[in-house]
Amino acid sequence: MASRFDWEELRVPEIIDGMTALLVAPVILTVASAVKQPGVQSAIKEGITLAERCKEALAETTETIENLAAEVNSELIAQKQAQSNSQSYVPSKQFDIGGELMHALSEANLEMRRLTNGLVDWRLIVPLGLGSLAIRQLLIKGLQLDEIPWYTLAWYAFDSFAKLNDSSESSS
Repeated sequence: MASRFDWEELRVPEIIDGMTALLVAPVILTVASAVKQPGVQSAIKEGITLAERCKEALAETTETIENLAAEVNSELIAQKQAQSNSQSYVPSKQFDIGGELMHALSEANLEMRRLTNGLVDWRLIVPLGLGSLAIRQLLIKGLQLDEIPWYTLAWYAFDSFAKLNDSSESSS
C-alpha cells in the first residue's frame, strides 16, 4: 500500500512565509529604525505631499484638456452643419479618381476596338483570358483543389462576360 503525504497538513506555505520573514527581517529592521529618524520621516512626508500635488495637477490638466477637446468638437460639428446647410453636395476626390479610371478604361477599350476593326474589345478579352486560365488549370492540375481552382476561374470568366456584355447597358 502506497503511503500518501498530505502537504496541507504540513502547512508548507506557512513554513515558507516564516523562513522568508527570518531572511528579510534584518533588512526590514534597519529600514524601520531609519524611518524613526526625523529626517527620514520628513522626507517621506514631503514625498507623499509631492505625490498628492502631482495627482492634483494631473487631474486639473486632464480636465482642461477634456474641456478644450469638447469645445473643439462642438465647433467642428457646428462648422460641418453650417457647411452642409449652405452648400450643395460636392463629390470628393475619390469619386473623381474613379471617374478618371473609368474614362481611361473606356479609352483603352475604344483603342482595342480601333486596332481590331471592331472585332475584339476588352469585354471579350478579359473573360476569354479567365476562361483560358480555367482550362489550363483544369488540364494541368485536374480536378484538384489548389490555389485558384479551375471552377473559380470558369465562374469568373462567365460572370465577367455576362456583366461586361449586359444588353441593358449602353455600349461604349
